[in-house]
Amino acid sequence: MENAGTGTQVAAARRRSPVAFLTGSSLAQSASYAVSAVLASTLLGPHQRGLMVLGVTTGSIAGLLTGLGTGSALRSRLPAVSGTPTGARLLASYTWWSIVSVAAGGGLAVLLSVLSAPLIDTGLSEPPFLLAVLVVTTGYVALTQFPDVWYAAGRFRAGSGWAALVAAGGLVGVLIGATLDRSAWALLLAQGTGMVAIAALQAARLHVVGLVPLAAPGRRELAELLRHGCRALGLTMGLALALRADRYVLGAVAGAATVGIYSVAATLSEGPRVVPAALGQIVNREVALGAGVARVVRTRRTALLAAAAASLLVGVGGWFLIIPIFGTEFADARPLLLVLLLAEIAFAPFAVASRGLLGGGWMTTAGLLGAAGSVVALILFAITIPLWGGYGAAIACVLTYAGLSVASWRLLRPRLVGNVAPGRRKATSPPIRV
Repeated sequence: MENAGTGTQVAAARRRSPVAFLTGSSLAQSASYAVSAVLASTLLGPHQRGLMVLGVTTGSIAGLLTGLGTGSALRSRLPAVSGTPTGARLLASYTWWSIVSVAAGGGLAVLLSVLSAPLIDTGLSEPPFLLAVLVVTTGYVALTQFPDVWYAAGRFRAGSGWAALVAAGGLVGVLIGATLDRSAWALLLAQGTGMVAIAALQAARLHVVGLVPLAAPGRRELAELLRHGCRALGLTMGLALALRADRYVLGAVAGAATVGIYSVAATLSEGPRVVPAALGQIVNREVALGAGVARVVRTRRTALLAAAAASLLVGVGGWFLIIPIFGTEFADARPLLLVLLLAEIAFAPFAVASRGLLGGGWMTTAGLLGAAGSVVALILFAITIPLWGGYGAAIACVLTYAGLSVASWRLLRPRLVGNVAPGRRKATSPPIRV
């Protein structure tokens, strides 16, 4: 019994280590984004800041879409075939699709920006702004695709560390750009350039350790990545729309300046998401290796408590600091922040459960959940934003996130009951389950 207890303590300690590192790296990443947002908001004002936010939103959504969920598919399949010829072909296929995603994502982002201009602001279609969108999208493709390679290989420290460095590169870019030109397109271009520079170093490192091979892709493995990734795309894209579509609808209804004010509250409110997101990354791999209900339920409880505690701190700090830092024109961000923090608490269980669905290979279920969530979010945004502006967007976020959390756990829990234990998992490619 003593040996069993010691083994349990060792296993718990090993699990806490990557969680702590993921949390620390995520905090550093969030801090870089927050400082970038603070700097850009104070330099640009609501209107120009709103344009920059829309550019970032367009780039991040385009990067997710062109990845076609291949990162989720890789994380579900690679643990069982790592170190085998199948694993090597899987990584090569993922590498080449990531390269394709860079070109496709940039083109899509430019197209979306041009199409959005007549609805929101003509500045979205100006050539300098489109160039900035193209560059920042490349950074977001790397930020989407590269961490999943590290995580699929179980190297959480490296993955989270590099993600933090990419965000820091964006911050350095904004700092340099601010000395040259204080406009939305200039800061957006500078941010994207900084992200791309660090992403290039990360790509070189991934190649050195053998996780980004440039060998010919395997046709079968590439087809599997795309087929199973597309099933998960509903979740990743649905989540992106649920988290970001509020900016688009708000911009179309109330203009770029309102987006700028709303983005201050939204950026600060994302702080409590750090620990749940880190725990979700761990759960993704644990479920892929056969974790059951008890472990994942404990993780959900931890995520919820961490989100609530962090929300309290952010809410108090934000209420007293927003006006002194950003000015009185951003005063409406204070009550918006409080509502959005409630949304983050509601989001915490979903951050864990959605990763569990992906890790277990239940791609179709995850995809349908995300697609349904995006539809609900868009409907709520379309109803609430014309009525109450930014407050309507925040209320819609609370309802959407709470619904996603409830639905994701109802879908995940029964599947974990029959999940394959690590000792019985075959060393062959696991089936992608529905």
